[in-house]
Amino acid sequence: MQEDKTYTLLINKKRISVTEEVYKAYYQHKEREYYLDKLSERNDLSYEECAEKGIQIDYLLSQTQESAEDKLIKAEMLSRLTAAMEMLTEQERLLIYTLFFKGKSERELCAMLGIAKTTLHDRKTKILGKLKKILQI
Repeated sequence: MQEDKTYTLLINKKRISVTEEVYKAYYQHKEREYYLDKLSERNDLSYEECAEKGIQIDYLLSQTQESAEDKLIKAEMLSRLTAAMEMLTEQERLLIYTLFFKGKSERELCAMLGIAKTTLHDRKTKILGKLKKILQI
């Protein structure tokens, strides 16, 4: 003997009974939305890849465009970081620039400078702490 399942959706903190079709359609849509959100996190999708996967370009664009507030905050943060970088010594600035702006690894920089990895890591940690203090002012 098979019992009839009851299907409910949680809407505004209340359980609402729905048909099986509505329930399945709702969760199918939610799964699709989740999938598209995950894809949009990677901002390197090509037009062809979007067409293959059935992703609407306007959906991706709306997810990746920066708001005016975000642009202002980013500009302010970059301005503060630039000012803070000017307060570092030339060697400290070079280390941070090489690691974070040129994208070199600690291992690569150690080979270039001829110093131990632990020494470089300790210097990096000390400089980042110094930057943090400067930026908190």
